[in-house]
Amino acid sequence: METNRDFFLNCLTEEMSRRCEKNPRYSLRAFARACEISPGVLSQFLSGKKVPSYKCAQKIMTHLSLTPQAEEKFLDSLASRHQSRGLKRLSPVFKKARTPLEPKHLDIELFKIIGDWYHYAILMLTYVENFNSSHKWIASQLGITELEAKLATERLLEVGLLEKENNTYVCTESHFTTADKHLTNAALKKHVKQSLEKAIHSVDNDPIDKRSMTYMTMAIDETKMVEAKALVEEFTNRMSALLEGGKRSKVYEFGVYLYPLQKD
Repeated sequence: METNRDFFLNCLTEEMSRRCEKNPRYSLRAFARACEISPGVLSQFLSGKKVPSYKCAQKIMTHLSLTPQAEEKFLDSLASRHQSRGLKRLSPVFKKARTPLEPKHLDIELFKIIGDWYHYAILMLTYVENFNSSHKWIASQLGITELEAKLATERLLEVGLLEKENNTYVCTESHFTTADKHLTNAALKKHVKQSLEKAIHSVDNDPIDKRSMTYMTMAIDETKMVEAKALVEEFTNRMSALLEGGKRSKVYEFGVYLYPLQKD
């Protein structure tokens, strides 16, 4: 029976088995090369003699095509392993137990502190392969000022969504949402407006093969709005699993919009 601590190991062995089924000549050395680690280190992982660090785990996960939920479970299993070993120099990410399958629920008041769009973009940038933690690089990637990048990272560190590990920023939560979707405030409204404004900017500035703007005008039954919003959330989660399930090379904004054109 699989335990929480076995999950990361099972992910590795199942992925290697899958590749071997496709190609009987596929070797441990080839799998190690694909995961960008040495064969010896991979062998120690598979035998349970060694547990991947957080940085190594991030590298491996980019080659396993895991959903965001599976990535959380993968990291949670590593946290359990590291904690059971009683390591003195434990990564901050592994110091506390993680909740693998549930998104991090952010208090609605937190958006007063990190409401601007670039806070979330910075968190997602940490997953990009060529991530550079300098404020200058972050600013150049997002089109914001270096001061905005500096202040944003300081806020994210303060609220615990970002941590410093080996002189680089590490996102502590890859999947989060507002705790109460039936409430809003000025900061949340501002964030939505910023997202829409950036979508308009994308229409004018990004080539069509780099974006997707889908919309439909329809007469609807408003009593089905609750069901419709649930379907939108389900679709959003499926889209996230698809797009985050490979190598992460660039940060995108994704939104599905449904709003009335008629006035009451």
